[in-house]
Amino acid sequence: MPEKTQQQKTKELKIFSAQVVTLDTIKNDRRKLILLHLIKILNSVSEKGMIHLINSLRDKNKIDLGYSIVKLGNRIIVRELSEDLKALLYVGLIETDPKSKKLQLTSRGKEFLESLQIADSKLNEILKAVEEQKSVVIAIDEEVSAIVQSAQQSARRK
Repeated sequence: MPEKTQQQKTKELKIFSAQVVTLDTIKNDRRKLILLHLIKILNSVSEKGMIHLINSLRDKNKIDLGYSIVKLGNRIIVRELSEDLKALLYVGLIETDPKSKKLQLTSRGKEFLESLQIADSKLNEILKAVEEQKSVVIAIDEEVSAIVQSAQQSARRK
């Protein structure tokens, strides 16, 4: 009779490293601070609207916020943006509105921005350019809102 061989199952422990995000790291990260200011000016903005704004600032106003932008057909991809947004969400400076799926500052985020006294002429230039392009971002956000509402309605029907 053949013997039954027992196979031994092993579990592997996978280790990965992740950068710890604190308020101090955000204070020292100019890109994230600018992102907070952009969200403050826009009141609430979808991630798609933010992507188009960053691309438009680079193309039309020649303002580089430090993001690498890739265009594939009609799609614009800004890889570092989602990482920066996750970091801001993690520390509680921004939140996502559950209904509209738009990003907005939390009360903690507003206090954080008020506590920082940034006298930067470049920042003022960026904020002025954002004000000029606000209507375009609002139009993109309306499109996103319509898609979200449509998806929510079809989910209710099922």
